[in-house]
Amino acid sequence: MADSRSPSVASQVPFFNFCMAMERICEAKGSIEKKRDPLRKLISSWREAHRRIHGSTKTTDSLFPLLRLLLPHLDKDRPAYGMKENIFARYIIDVMSLGKDSSSGRKLLNYRHPSSSKQDSQGDFASVAYFVLKDRCPEKGSLNIEEVNKLLDDMANANLEKKRDNVKMSIQMLLRESSAKEVKWLIRIILKELKMGLGENSVFAVFHPDALDHYNTCNNLSKVCMDLHDPSVRMNEAEITIFSAFRPMLAQWSPLNQVEDLMKNQPFYIETKMDGERFILHKDGDKYRYFSRGGNDFTHTFGENSREGCLTPKINDCFERLISISSPGQSIHAFWMERCWFMTHPMKFLFRQPCFVVFDVLLYNGKKLANTPLHERLKLLETVFKPCLGFLQFVERQNASSNEEVIKSLNEAIDRREEGLVVKSRDSVYKPNVRNGGGWLKIKPEYVASLSDDLDVVIVGGYFGVGRRQGMVSHFLCAVAVPSDRRGEKPSQFYSLCKVGSGYTMNELDELGQQLKPHWQPFNQAKPPKSVCFTPGFKEKPDVWIEPSKSKVVQIKAAEITPSEKYRAGFTLRFPRLECVRHDKSWYDCLDLSGLEQLLKKAEGKLTSRHTSLGEESAPAKKRSRTTQKRAEQMRMSVAPQFKPSEVSTVAKVSKLFEGKEFCIVTGPATHPKPSLEKMITQVRSFGRVSWIISYFIVCRDGRFDVVQAAWLIDCMNQAKLLPWQPAQMLHTSSATTAKFREEYDRHGDSFTCDATADSLKTVFHNIANSIKQLPSATITAKEIADIEQRYFPASTPHNLFRTCSVLNIYQLVQSFLQVIPDCSLELTALELRCHGAHIQERFDETVTHVVFDDRDLSRLPTYQQIMRNRPKKHHFVTEKWVTQSIGNERILSERQFAPRAYTSAS
Repeated sequence: MADSRSPSVASQVPFFNFCMAMERICEAKGSIEKKRDPLRKLISSWREAHRRIHGSTKTTDSLFPLLRLLLPHLDKDRPAYGMKENIFARYIIDVMSLGKDSSSGRKLLNYRHPSSSKQDSQGDFASVAYFVLKDRCPEKGSLNIEEVNKLLDDMANANLEKKRDNVKMSIQMLLRESSAKEVKWLIRIILKELKMGLGENSVFAVFHPDALDHYNTCNNLSKVCMDLHDPSVRMNEAEITIFSAFRPMLAQWSPLNQVEDLMKNQPFYIETKMDGERFILHKDGDKYRYFSRGGNDFTHTFGENSREGCLTPKINDCFERLISISSPGQSIHAFWMERCWFMTHPMKFLFRQPCFVVFDVLLYNGKKLANTPLHERLKLLETVFKPCLGFLQFVERQNASSNEEVIKSLNEAIDRREEGLVVKSRDSVYKPNVRNGGGWLKIKPEYVASLSDDLDVVIVGGYFGVGRRQGMVSHFLCAVAVPSDRRGEKPSQFYSLCKVGSGYTMNELDELGQQLKPHWQPFNQAKPPKSVCFTPGFKEKPDVWIEPSKSKVVQIKAAEITPSEKYRAGFTLRFPRLECVRHDKSWYDCLDLSGLEQLLKKAEGKLTSRHTSLGEESAPAKKRSRTTQKRAEQMRMSVAPQFKPSEVSTVAKVSKLFEGKEFCIVTGPATHPKPSLEKMITQVRSFGRVSWIISYFIVCRDGRFDVVQAAWLIDCMNQAKLLPWQPAQMLHTSSATTAKFREEYDRHGDSFTCDATADSLKTVFHNIANSIKQLPSATITAKEIADIEQRYFPASTPHNLFRTCSVLNIYQLVQSFLQVIPDCSLELTALELRCHGAHIQERFDETVTHVVFDDRDLSRLPTYQQIMRNRPKKHHFVTEKWVTQSIGNERILSERQFAPRAYTSAS
């Protein structure tokens, strides 16, 4: 072992270096290899420092201190921080004495809101915190990686011991000893989401070629770093060991009609898919350990030996005394002994007990079985223990060889209200953390589109997104109506039911967001809306809310309805996804509480109660459109479905809105495809001689026809009246329509007779901007702008105060005009100058009129003085107070009063 007096590598590496490497990774563009290069250099420099400090001596000093910062979500050695963004924001506000109602405090607490941050940091709490702390933290931190890990350990242990004061002390130390940029990366480490553009697979690949496989079998980051310190030494086949967590094997999704093909037309097993937590039980004599699929240790709950815990004492006698095993299974926390049932909703019952359902064995008395075929492992499993009803059982399993047998088993699972099936190849070997191609398939009733009941709910709230969805409402809070006491009266109250954030593309989300955007209102917990009801204490509250009468009804698909204390309805949806927006339904036509109760009674909350057959489509809508359906369409020659006529014979006519009009629907937007538009028109039209073409993409070359966007048709349907065309809605106009538009609109699309709206003004301004882009390029000087303002707007406005000033880019280094001074407070002064009309120069040439200094740092002053002595034109040297006080007085003050102290000659 190394000399205990030798310093660790972590104590020699500044945390600042780690943060700069992360910044370079984020800024790298192009291939994944370009993003890996900064990480590769960081790890190489660490290994070089290790050789320099320890030489060839064997030591426990590894790259673990570094990798636990790179992959914080995989670090099982450190307890949880108990920290989310809002809690972290409160700590920062408290430690930095910001005040919750201050501008900075509101930015931290409402970090998702677009108004709280710059465009590139919306929804990213760490980036918002960086801008808040930029002028409040040191320019460069003093902590090394060892000290950072020590403070993070202290914080996690304090949270484990529920010592909030100690947590605050650790955060206080981190804030005082770190720069704002370092705090940004500390926050991301604590929140366990680095957002650097490299996943764990890439990090492991850079660290060691065997690292990912080794982690999948040991689930221990520290062990991976110790075993694979030398990248040139390769491991033998990864092995599963007793009392070491590993990632379980996974099952891939499969359509019902492809099971035989995926099983290569060989016999297979069908197992019941249990609805519970997956655990791996390790046993050696009287010692037990339980690991979850995420590698978390739950031994303290279930029991380390036959005298402790809620499960181990019950199952200890089921095993041979000297047996040593590692066995995957499911822990079901609701078994009803009297009926011998696994319960789908254990919250309904007072008395529950855990039951461990075993489906595999991977280690038996020192013999490793992962590479043994499944059918041989199962033979051995039957001899490992004796089942104990309600505590330790084998999973239900049957032999099968055809798709028909799978369908029969799935229908039986539906009748028993079970989650679904798992199909396994008899010859499959156990591959930790492998999903596709491993020989295991999962089949659930909700995967079959025709089996699930859909719920039509109304959107009542929204949540701002992060990442690609930052700055926009990306998740929605949905509600059900409370039926009115008076028959025929529209509901006035709605109970929150679920939060949904999947099922739609970015284009679909953007279109829905544009429809709801004018009606969003900030959610105020002190003044909650009267029409939308939440649970006491607001356990689930949105960032913004909307009046149901101004909202949209959406169709939701989910696995089941489950009890919940977070939503006012008392229930929520499990795995909800948004199928479509119901433009044909008004806000008051959504599901109500009585309808929700009927669904609950129908199948004990399960939303799949019908049987399936071999002909049913069995892929989730999104996946089916991208894979199965696409391949099927390529194989058979036919007219594309979007161009086929829709079946409208059964559509009932409800009005004569389009009486005498005949439509040709070519295509439509994603939310209203061609068949949907045709059915909408069938409800409100009779045939005539007029032909209007509705299309997004096709511009008719024949001058006789008008081509209008589908949005016009949808607006007519929503407002239940025939609306006139507007230039912004047209893709192509006939000569007659063009002449009519010239009489009613100007060249930018502004109506001569109709009042302007916010939307119409946006369209007009957009058209003006496009017209300007087509004009020949021209330049105008700051002096010319000032002359125009003086002539036409003699009363000065705050935004032209410094119009005649040309200011050096004051936060740049003298030696390099391309390199800025890091974390310089004068950067904010430059923004103030630019906001009030000043022109910011890139070089200190003769056109510069002013140079601004921070009176606390005049180190650059002599250099600028020397340059000015050799020039015929003199420049004004002033401090930043000249800028702030001129803005405050709304006039340019005399520069002499604000000359830097070391500079007293006339400017």
